[in-house]
Amino acid sequence: MAHRVLKWFPMKTTLLGLALGTALLGACGGSESAGSAGDDGQSAGGNVSFGGAQDIGQFRAALERGEIPEQGSLDANGFFSEHYNATPANGDCTGALCLTPGLSVAKDWITGAHQATLQVAVSTTIDPSTLPHLPMNLVVVVDHSGSMASDGRLQKVKVGLNALVDNLGPDDRLAIIKFDDTVDVDLPLRSTLDRAAAHIIINNMQPDGSTDLYDGLEAGFRQFGDVAYTDRQNRVIFLSDGLATAGNTSEYAIMNMAKGYISRGIGLTTIGVGDDFDVALMKGLAENGAGNYYFLEDATAAGEVFTEELAYFMTPIALDLNLTVAAGSGWTFDGSVGATTYASSLTTGTMSIPAAFVASRTSQQPGEGRRGGGSMIFVRLEANETAGTQVADLQLSYRVPGSQEVITTHTSLDYAPNPQDTPADPYLSGPELAERFAMEQMYLGLFAATNTYGAGCSLAVLEATKRTALTWSELHPDPDLSADLELVDMFIGNLQARGAVASDLAACQVAQPWPTADSGSPDDVATCDGQPCTGMYACSAANFDASWLSILGVAGLVVVRRRRKR
Repeated sequence: MAHRVLKWFPMKTTLLGLALGTALLGACGGSESAGSAGDDGQSAGGNVSFGGAQDIGQFRAALERGEIPEQGSLDANGFFSEHYNATPANGDCTGALCLTPGLSVAKDWITGAHQATLQVAVSTTIDPSTLPHLPMNLVVVVDHSGSMASDGRLQKVKVGLNALVDNLGPDDRLAIIKFDDTVDVDLPLRSTLDRAAAHIIINNMQPDGSTDLYDGLEAGFRQFGDVAYTDRQNRVIFLSDGLATAGNTSEYAIMNMAKGYISRGIGLTTIGVGDDFDVALMKGLAENGAGNYYFLEDATAAGEVFTEELAYFMTPIALDLNLTVAAGSGWTFDGSVGATTYASSLTTGTMSIPAAFVASRTSQQPGEGRRGGGSMIFVRLEANETAGTQVADLQLSYRVPGSQEVITTHTSLDYAPNPQDTPADPYLSGPELAERFAMEQMYLGLFAATNTYGAGCSLAVLEATKRTALTWSELHPDPDLSADLELVDMFIGNLQARGAVASDLAACQVAQPWPTADSGSPDDVATCDGQPCTGMYACSAANFDASWLSILGVAGLVVVRRRRKR
């Protein structure tokens, strides 16, 4: 059995984090007008989603089943979207859209290495409840192949679909298409909504056949005809639990077909169920379709996903967003996590997305669920000896729906102290940065535990992360951090149940989710105890077997470092 090989990224000293998605991007009209902040100085608006993964349901479900999550199963954007972070004050900004950078300087929670994080909020005082909502043309495409009989998957989908139908408005239109190895248009897109017929079609769905993803998805797009309606929101919601096994099975062909329809103004949201669906394809389709990707781990998640998608993620609040981040003199960028549409060179980071949507969470009150916090990006930053006080220069442009005017906002961040010095207590430039700093640290800890070779090192990483998180939470109580700690406890318990014993953390190379300054050829291979991490030596936490402790040696870990490409 072949195993995936993990590249090793040793931890450097400084990080640049762009917490984009901590506020609403958009306005109700074609002109910029300043709103009023609340008494606490925070924006009256909300957070924003850039699309892509909106949860870590698959990662969480594996832990709840007592398993060790697979490498790559923890999605950064999905993790960040499960956290609500209060928006910072708009400061001197008088427009509807405000870039508000902040900075934290502290030790990381795993190794104690120095790091600095630039956190940028894009906020507004516009109340999202005042945004106009156009009626919808909504097409639901449901995979009802034979595998949907497993684990009550189809029943979860039915719960969510029935909730969606109940929450449609009287002027909305709905089509329902189901597919296995054939495609059936059970309810065409008509001028009036027939709720009763929709419920009957949903409740009568039965699992059967194989999976023709291409034809099923294309049939959904075809419901809109040659030209999408401009007076309505046009969206396909696509559900599947498997890989393409019938018809055109090429992922490249499926993606290109979808892009052609998306370019006409049709949005796409994808939802995965079960354990075997094509995660990369479903996420990629959503990211290119100005939509969201979700995982349904249970019936509760199904209801939550469908109602939130309908309420918040149908009407874009800003279009044609373009972000540029330029490094200051002596500073360089080196990799990123979060939105996969963000790309960076050594001195410039850029992101372009077709649309942004208001996120659904407005607080950390119980009962809201974890999804809907908003999207974020973290970009690695390094400083040399000549680094100046300006850390980065940032510019954001966008259009308000219904207008061709491009609105641009710009700001920069300065930091006077030596960026290599670590303060005795964590430096936070504003109180709202505490939650984001903790969120970043918890992601890095969970990522490292999922991707670090050797169950003993995974356990050591989790224990180190937990110790610091508990101390932090005493000073900065945060319900989302408490929920993260529950994931850490499950992860630790699953490792210990398999006989894992924590290694000496100092002897472990900690995997990081971005390349570093000495990264090089993708053909370089990580090693475990001097042997390639394949076959019997595949010693990632996910492939850990307690009976091999004497062979692998959980405390020993030798790494071939990657060289930087020139």
